[in-house]
Amino acid sequence: MSEPAPDSVRRRAARVSSGQALFGALAATIKLLRWLLLGLVAVYLGSGITRVAPNEDALVYRLGQLQREVHPPGLCFALPPPIDRVVKVPTRTQHEVFLNAWAPEETAAAPANPPAANAAPPPPQIPASLLAVLPAANVGLAANAVPAGKGLHPVFDGYTLTGDANIVQARLTLRYRITDPFAYVAAAPAATLPALLDALVTDAATQALARMKIDDALGSGVEGFRTRVRQQAQERCDALRLGVEIVAFEVNAIAPPQATAAAFADVTSAQVESRTTLEQARTYRAQTMPRAESEAFRTRRQATADARELVTRARGEAASFLALLAEHRASPALVEARLRAETFEYVLPRVKTKTLVPGDGGQFNLYLREVK
Repeated sequence: MSEPAPDSVRRRAARVSSGQALFGALAATIKLLRWLLLGLVAVYLGSGITRVAPNEDALVYRLGQLQREVHPPGLCFALPPPIDRVVKVPTRTQHEVFLNAWAPEETAAAPANPPAANAAPPPPQIPASLLAVLPAANVGLAANAVPAGKGLHPVFDGYTLTGDANIVQARLTLRYRITDPFAYVAAAPAATLPALLDALVTDAATQALARMKIDDALGSGVEGFRTRVRQQAQERCDALRLGVEIVAFEVNAIAPPQATAAAFADVTSAQVESRTTLEQARTYRAQTMPRAESEAFRTRRQATADARELVTRARGEAASFLALLAEHRASPALVEARLRAETFEYVLPRVKTKTLVPGDGGQFNLYLREVK
């Protein structure tokens, strides 16, 4: 019968068993770390895949260099950062910019407890952005320059001038779309492009209004103003290679300042009244002139006919008188007797009472009474 194993043998067996268990755990850990590392590598390599929305195109910067390829909507397969950088450009979207440089300051909400009627109006609050750029000496002047509702405030109220030195305020809207994504990303950062377009279009609108009269700006010239501003703004965008197309330039509102609205309304009413009176005068002229011309033509024709008749009658009477004169010169007594007989023949039927009175030498004198 064998003897039991000594303690050293048992300890050696225990160490071998624990070493094998430790080696197995280490091998499993290494295997797990290997799979985890492979997963991290796969995730890192897949991080370059970017989804491009239907209204976008994607551009790729590789090691800081822009690649000349446009990736359409869908999945964009690129290398992971920092090797590649994907920039999405919304080329299929209309962008809108509100131009409020000339817009009047919005009236604040009415307070819960309105001030008394004789109380002084509170001074306007200066925004923090303006406090940062205004000199300290001008802050008080800006706050108290013009009371609210009494005129144009030099800080809060925007305005511009027309060609005939009239003040107008306006709210404008610009709509544009991106046509060249390469020029768009190279021209300016996306965050600053709306401000750049705002400045470009506002400058173009300022120059266009400086060539217009106030009546055209507030009336029939608005369409031409929109067209000129859009064309000039597009030319400047093309010159700066911004890669955008001006789709529309809209004038939401254009009017004189509130402080002068009543005066402009009176002027407009007077202009409308003058145009109405002028149109009425033109209508009256259009109705009267043909009638007057027709009456004048008829009067001239009648005068011509009467003149011809009178001349003809005068010539006939003159010829008859000259013929009678010739006969009278040849035989005065005969002509006078004939004229007297013709006169009696004409006069006697027209009298009611006839009296024959014998005269000297046996002649009768004729007295006529109650001649009609």
